[in-house]
Amino acid sequence: MSFIRRSCPPNPFQFYGDDVLATLENELTAEKQTRLYDHQIEALLRTRDYFNDSERKTNVGLIQVPTGGGKSGIIAFLPYFLKSRKVMVLSPSKTITDQLEETFGGGLASTSFYFKVGFVKDEGDLADFIPQTCAVRSSRQLPDIARHDLVIVNAQKFARGAKPEIILNGKHGKIRAGIFDKFDTIIVDEAHHYPAKTWLDIVEVFNDGKVIFLTATPNPEVEKRNLLIHEIYKIERADLERNGIIRTIQFESLDFIKDINNVTDNELEQLAFKMEEKLNAQDDVVKNIHHKAMVLTKKAKKDAEDMTDRFNSIRGLQATFCTSDPEGKTNLRNFKKDGNIRIMVVCQKLTEGYDNSDVSMCVILRNIGSDILFNQFVGRCIRVSHDRENLKEDDVKAVIYGPQGMWERYESNAITDPEDVDDDDE
Repeated sequence: MSFIRRSCPPNPFQFYGDDVLATLENELTAEKQTRLYDHQIEALLRTRDYFNDSERKTNVGLIQVPTGGGKSGIIAFLPYFLKSRKVMVLSPSKTITDQLEETFGGGLASTSFYFKVGFVKDEGDLADFIPQTCAVRSSRQLPDIARHDLVIVNAQKFARGAKPEIILNGKHGKIRAGIFDKFDTIIVDEAHHYPAKTWLDIVEVFNDGKVIFLTATPNPEVEKRNLLIHEIYKIERADLERNGIIRTIQFESLDFIKDINNVTDNELEQLAFKMEEKLNAQDDVVKNIHHKAMVLTKKAKKDAEDMTDRFNSIRGLQATFCTSDPEGKTNLRNFKKDGNIRIMVVCQKLTEGYDNSDVSMCVILRNIGSDILFNQFVGRCIRVSHDRENLKEDDVKAVIYGPQGMWERYESNAITDPEDVDDDDE
């Protein structure tokens, strides 16, 4: 795509919208110039068509894409396809907020999705193309959010009283109701949290705008309660596996563990041996990557710390833990950078929205009452690695250790009510 410098206004979504649409629509039939997947472009086109239909029954649409299928890329281009005026993106966690800010180029422009996939090829064009982005982390940012093209905010910070407000960190920093009128497009990431009260409030507030939900695992309560949401686009996990977009899965039952919530030292040592064997075998298949595991334990921070200590007392794989405090964040950075740290133990944080293609194994060491949580956690290890020396070679299979019953429901696409996806681990 060639670039003409814009003057303010209009915003980048409206100024570049037609060119973005024409460029990506052409990719479905002509030689590809970017690394976007066809299904991402199809989802974008269907969303554009749906909201162009003046006879649509609802302003709330759903895009369902399995974890690892490029949901963030769809989010990045939605405002251009819809030629949005101002966009609010609602995320369920600080981790996902950080990732979304990077996707839109809110940090270093060169880390934006547009540059990574080759849509914008010259770094000099990025400043003009990317939206003016604000990730709301402080009440000091609230008074002037409407001057930004795109605002990212944690949905949990949103409260509805007599009028809509966003309240940050228990402080009384609030957005006056009228500011919401300026946002014509609302994008809801990880929308399986809907219809929890917070998310119902959001739909009420923004029901005159375009509301797009994106998730891998819609909540069955939506259908049970006859909530009016139109399914715009859906692609199955099997289709992504067949096209090599996500890893296929090898399931290993934990039938040698008698009580999944109380693993004995002998059982853990047996598991650690199996994990090390599998990870080393994966390293032999793709030789330039240190493959890693994430282990889900019980919900308290102390459980994650204790399980980490137990793994580290066993000769072999080095482990760390991630919780939502500063120590956990440091551990997370080290886990991504240090090839010697092969296991990350989590209790709640990072069960959704964490992207690290070196993670090729997930281990569930607790009873989960939520199939949605199981699906989200399994998604942590199915992202195909783009760091392979030869991308034409098959990637490793993702390995899942977990309860047999949960796996069988996952395979049959059964989804039950979420038990604990909104819990905090602090």
